[in-house]
Amino acid sequence: MVFAEIPYKARIELKDKQITVRGSKLLLDKVAALKAQYGNDPHKWPQQRVGSGEDILINEFIMKANFEFKFCYNHEELCHCRNVPTEKVFTSIKNECFKVEDVSRTTLAGTGCGSCKKDITDLIEQFKKS
Repeated sequence: MVFAEIPYKARIELKDKQITVRGSKLLLDKVAALKAQYGNDPHKWPQQRVGSGEDILINEFIMKANFEFKFCYNHEELCHCRNVPTEKVFTSIKNECFKVEDVSRTTLAGTGCGSCKKDITDLIEQFKKS
């Protein structure tokens, strides 16, 4: 099973060659368009130009299906001062926090010593560039 999700908001899942989607109408429409154009195999889907959290979620799903997904920051915890996991920062990015200040406001990452702000920036850039 391959999946990508924004907790309590959206999820794309591939299980037994079936893709299920739950979330916003925008996400449902984007996945339906990909399926119509490229078929039900996410290995054949191109990564999306990022303009929204839905695009990041779709790209995460495609990368996971192709075993290409990994963070540019390779530690479980991104902000040691505030004990903020890397996954929590990534979830805030999928929720369209595309600036360090927005990530900090929603996760507290970067609000202690500030040394992780570059790592937050790198993570934002990694997923916004797709």
